[in-house]
Amino acid sequence: MLIVMRHGASRDEVEKVISVIEEMGYQTQLMPGAQRTAVGLVGNDGRVDASRLEGLPGVHEVIHVSQPYKQVSREWKSENTVVRLPGGVAFGGTDVVAIAGPCSVESERQIIEAARQVKEA
Repeated sequence: MLIVMRHGASRDEVEKVISVIEEMGYQTQLMPGAQRTAVGLVGNDGRVDASRLEGLPGVHEVIHVSQPYKQVSREWKSENTVVRLPGGVAFGGTDVVAIAGPCSVESERQIIEAARQVKEA
């Protein structure tokens, strides 16, 4: 996450942003620029409440650098996740797995009949 300070933000305003980030349990990386100063939030695990930072004096904008749900993205883990169940069934690999059954249960008779048909198949 990147916190961009407004043009002319005071040193005290920058220090307050750094203080709040550290109170939240993260590290900071100060990035002074020719026009504006930015503060990088290091160690973002995707659960940072940006509203705590957006309302601070001197903050121009908060930019989310990483993707939401990054831990389930290809950026985080390039190989397939394969979940193996007892009996040798695996989801997420190269095999195509089909699951069949009613979308909802309307009666006990219906679910018993569906189970019987699946078992026979």
